[in-house]
Amino acid sequence: SEEPDWNEEMSIFQKRISRPNQLATLRELESKTHVGKVLYVKDGLAIISGLNTDAPVGTKLSFVTGAIGVLTWHRSNNLAFAVILGGASSIKVGDPVECKIIGVLQVVDESTGPSTKKEYELVSAPAGDDLFGRAVNFSGVPQAVGAVADAAATEATTVGFRKTRPLLNQQVNIDSREQITECLLTGVKGLDILTPLGRGMNLLVMGPRGSGKTTLAIDAVLAQANSGVRCVYASLGRSPEQLGELVSVLRKGGAQANTAIVASASGSTLGQDLATIHAACSIGERVRDEGGHALVVLDTVKPLIDAWDGFIHGLTNLGSNVVLEGLMKDSMGRDIMIPSDEDDEKLVDYHGMLVSGAVAQRRGFLSTLFMRAAKLNRTGGGGSMTLLPLVPGRCATGVKKKIGMSKYETLTEDQKVKIKAALEAKAKLETSFEFASPGEIETEVVEEFISIADGQVVLDSARSPDGCYAVNPKLSITRVGTRAYCKAMAEIAPQVRLDLAQAEDARKFSLVPDDPMIKKFDGYSKRIAAALLQPRYQPASLEEQVVTLLAIQKGFTNDVPPEQTRAYITGALRCVNAAAFSSLQELAQTRILTAAAERKVLDALADHNRMWREDKRS
Repeated sequence: SEEPDWNEEMSIFQKRISRPNQLATLRELESKTHVGKVLYVKDGLAIISGLNTDAPVGTKLSFVTGAIGVLTWHRSNNLAFAVILGGASSIKVGDPVECKIIGVLQVVDESTGPSTKKEYELVSAPAGDDLFGRAVNFSGVPQAVGAVADAAATEATTVGFRKTRPLLNQQVNIDSREQITECLLTGVKGLDILTPLGRGMNLLVMGPRGSGKTTLAIDAVLAQANSGVRCVYASLGRSPEQLGELVSVLRKGGAQANTAIVASASGSTLGQDLATIHAACSIGERVRDEGGHALVVLDTVKPLIDAWDGFIHGLTNLGSNVVLEGLMKDSMGRDIMIPSDEDDEKLVDYHGMLVSGAVAQRRGFLSTLFMRAAKLNRTGGGGSMTLLPLVPGRCATGVKKKIGMSKYETLTEDQKVKIKAALEAKAKLETSFEFASPGEIETEVVEEFISIADGQVVLDSARSPDGCYAVNPKLSITRVGTRAYCKAMAEIAPQVRLDLAQAEDARKFSLVPDDPMIKKFDGYSKRIAAALLQPRYQPASLEEQVVTLLAIQKGFTNDVPPEQTRAYITGALRCVNAAAFSSLQELAQTRILTAAAERKVLDALADHNRMWREDKRS
């Protein structure tokens, strides 16, 4: 036999004996665990110095008082932000806190030799199937619904822990994602027709208070009752009675058993509200990871920006040097300490954009939530989690106020230039903050949300007299585009936005106010607006939306006064349902509008139009 290569054998033996002993390494690392110190604590938020820099976001934190927290953001190599999940009132400035190591990963590299990596304990959120049909808090404790608590709430127990996910889960990397091409019908006409929602999208729902954001979200949940899409609803700030009303609406719509509600009551700390939002995402991610599809509603995301502002306020109280710490990084990712006489507006490269260091930090923090939405590829099971975050605020309209200079005719030209510059600066400032009503998010932050999300649906501030909410077609957009339409909608819905744009251009550039063409376009846009009004808790089926579009686009409503459009469409739907029932069933099952089905629907619409004209003449 061939003589062994004893030099090679000895080399292998030496590598084996040089590998670190598991227990010895663990003891060594345990002794090197950094003990942090609380610098600031308020409203369930904490700023901590001295934690392990390699601890990932989501790491479980143990305070000396027995309180539990979760590492939320690394501000710098020395400073970290944390959310306190329980026992916040017992924590004081100066208290020690640490991340607990649960294991050591050992790696032997041919070039660098043996090495070790710490494995930290992460905070887990309940994500089991027994959460659906219930209302729980972020820890899985059943919550009181209405005047009577959930039967399980009387028992000091938790539910949903048969399956768990990290509370602050890492976003899905780009290689594990798939292009968004599947439609998720919401039953909201203004959304499904103008801004289609695709599975895996993160679509903002925004508008001022009272515009109907919550109603839209509930309609979207009701529409999933028999769709196979599991729903999770993060409810913040509701009393038990208000939570009971939500549960009642879902029960009447047949969607309660398909929906898990994660609730934080009014009076909860900001940290608990933030944990509630993330816990809802964790449930949706578990459904996604098992190959299913989930729709997660976050009502509302205001605690996200409030928490960031709270952290920055805490830093400010600690001194200007601490505020600036960690904003800048060198090429190796290490902190650059900014001298206190410089501000935090120096531009840095953030994913291809030049933004200030402060904005880069804030965008990264916000993205930890918004980027959790994803559509997995086939290798990952093909599941999806879709986010509908509700944003109380208004986006910038792009409409500039005209600066009137007629009253300043007596001034010199130099004076006019100075006055105009001052008025423009004042108008710019007003545009930035005029929409930030109490309880709403400033427009600047709303625009930042928009830049991270996949699109937004914007609701008009005023509802109709009967309580219907309306989607603003000009401000509502999607970055996914027509890929998110189902086949039936893809053939007819995109034309609506083009027609509305053409009508607006005709009004804007017409030189003759009484131009018949202007009146035609104006009537069309008003009829579309009326048809898209959404009665609350009445999600529209795909068939209903297709029939509505065909009635308007094929000219059947041309002679219908805009104020009568909704009544006309209601009658048309009854007529088509009676005359072309099988075609509508085929459309509902296949989501494809065949030529034969379209002919039958158009014939039924023609019959209804004939009857409507006869009734009008009589």
